Amino acid sequence: MPDEQAGSGLDTQFSHVVIAVSDMDRALAFYRDVLDMDVVFDQELAGEPFSGRAIGGLVGGTSIELLRLPGQRADDSPAAYKPVGLQVISFSVPDLDHAHETIRAAVGDRAQNPFEVEGVRMFFVTDPDGTVIEFVQFPDGARNPAELHRGIPGGDA
Repeated sequence: MPDEQAGSGLDTQFSHVVIAVSDMDRALAFYRDVLDMDVVFDQELAGEPFSGRAIGGLVGGTSIELLRLPGQRADDSPAAYKPVGLQVISFSVPDLDHAHETIRAAVGDRAQNPFEVEGVRMFFVTDPDGTVIEFVQFPDGARNPAELHRGIPGGDA
């Protein structure tokens, strides 16, 4: 019987998420001041295919890179989500109510009220360009899906 988890043999680990922004100062204020992003680099980019500015940092151990390229602008579409591609960035927190109070105080109604799905509590907020960010509190002290579903302490899924 073949090993169902054998896969391709690649030794992959999550690296980072890149978020294109229309206004770097506004985005940095949100990620640094509201989400406590620890900025680890801020650099101007020159040359093809990229020229612009990139700021990278850590939010709760997750590496996020904000990217501002010439000509980027906010999508004025009223759609609540994109039909394909990245939909949501999710962070787990040990106390969802505290996270909600903190985020709501900073961004007001952009932070939706918490709700629960099958024992997992969550709420969503949008960054200044409309990128959806989820805050989630897993049951029984789990901090990520691997801990919740597989019982793997500190694991990523």
